[in-house]
Amino acid sequence: MFIMGREGDNGESNYSSNEDYAESSTADEKMDNSPNPDAIPSNTSQKMSAPEPNSVDSSEETTDADSGGISIRDRLQTKSSGGVFANKDLVRSDTIIDEDRIVGRDDQLGRVVDNLKPVLQNEGVPDMLLSGPSGTGKSLIIHAVCKQIVELCESQDKTFGVLSINCEGPKTADRAVYRLIKTAADDLDVDPGVPQTGVSTDQKLERLYEIMREYYDGVIFILDEIDMLEGPYQEAEFNSLIYQLSRARKLADFDGPISLTAITNYTDFMKDLNSRAQSSYNPDDIFFDDYDATQLRSILRNRKDAFKEDSLTNDVIPLVAALGSQTHGDARKAIDLLRWAGELAERRESDMVSERDVREAQEKYTENRKLRHISGISTQKKLSIYAVAATANYAREQLEWIPAGPAFDTYQFIADTMDADQYSRETFVNHVTEQSTYGVLDFERRGKGRGRGVHMYFSLSEPPETIIETIHEDSRFDNLLNEEPTIAAVVVERLKQFKNKE
Repeated sequence: MFIMGREGDNGESNYSSNEDYAESSTADEKMDNSPNPDAIPSNTSQKMSAPEPNSVDSSEETTDADSGGISIRDRLQTKSSGGVFANKDLVRSDTIIDEDRIVGRDDQLGRVVDNLKPVLQNEGVPDMLLSGPSGTGKSLIIHAVCKQIVELCESQDKTFGVLSINCEGPKTADRAVYRLIKTAADDLDVDPGVPQTGVSTDQKLERLYEIMREYYDGVIFILDEIDMLEGPYQEAEFNSLIYQLSRARKLADFDGPISLTAITNYTDFMKDLNSRAQSSYNPDDIFFDDYDATQLRSILRNRKDAFKEDSLTNDVIPLVAALGSQTHGDARKAIDLLRWAGELAERRESDMVSERDVREAQEKYTENRKLRHISGISTQKKLSIYAVAATANYAREQLEWIPAGPAFDTYQFIADTMDADQYSRETFVNHVTEQSTYGVLDFERRGKGRGRGVHMYFSLSEPPETIIETIHEDSRFDNLLNEEPTIAAVVVERLKQFKNKE
């Protein structure tokens, strides 16, 4: 028996403030109190008969005036006359695909295979670090190889655990350890054995090791987006987790092979590790570069069977590949764009996906989407993004990357000006980095040398003045229009202080 563990969708969310919750709750609870002309007055003398046994509940017959009186149920059950997809999962970027669909990653694939092959002989395997830009096949490759190892080890009656989590969710080492326990426990159908809170990280680690000894012949840990594991302290918590898991064979008194694979977009990640983590974690560093347009075309053609035969016009895949190559060669975005184009075609009940659908999908799900997203986030998150945009906008020189320190100082000043609550630097950073999920910005950490710490930097995907204008549409930010000269002076001073410390 071979067990492959993948992180579920029910993990912890990012930190959020009480204010954020209150705002969303209030919005959800708003009700329309306008009179209903179809309602029967409470004092009516008309006798209402009981419904027939087979009658349909009125709630199921709710209609929409704009839909010509068609009920919600009928609309849900009515099949579209169009339809372009044959297997939509193939154009979902998180689908684990077969090796014959992997394109342009022969070198990286070969190294991962060679590193993990000794598992089949119950021999030791090296740790790995998969680094490179987003959407370049890092997660795809490691999971595709592990899928094959699952099948081969199962045929040998071996139980090998592939425990994979995304570190963007847990944020701390303690929560990450629990997520690993929960992943293993869910796949094994056993009790996690420890609560999520109320016990120490050491106790959770011991339970993880206990599960490993009892059920597994070998284990590979996959920590995706490892650099997101920051924690509340000055030293990032990925140091602690990497130190523990890279020594797990000894600490757990485990006889089988154990490997730790960390995945990051940050190519200089190893420089951010402290000396203890570096001493125990010596991975094979495998770099994944951007896909070019030719590779993206091959990737998309290998997923063409997601669509019905002859449902794509000849110009669709070349156009999607060209647009994808313009966004840093991100295959994930290219695959998503192809799916979005198909969904738009189906909405207009067409049996063909055309260039029109691709361009409409590109427009709808890029810049406009980002700005709409910014308009809909909470006040505190708007304030955090505003501070980053203001730091870039009022700097005396163009900033491609905005340092988090001066941006946080600007956030504090703006919050004070607005008489808004001020949150910690950790929460501010969480609010800002969360926006990378929606394409609003990118972020990275840069080490300043041994003993000098690590600095966070942000890079906006939209002009800062556009973001500022979008946020000003919220009336709560009206007063800031009169404070622009003062905000600009604060930005200049904070950037000057930061530069002098470098």
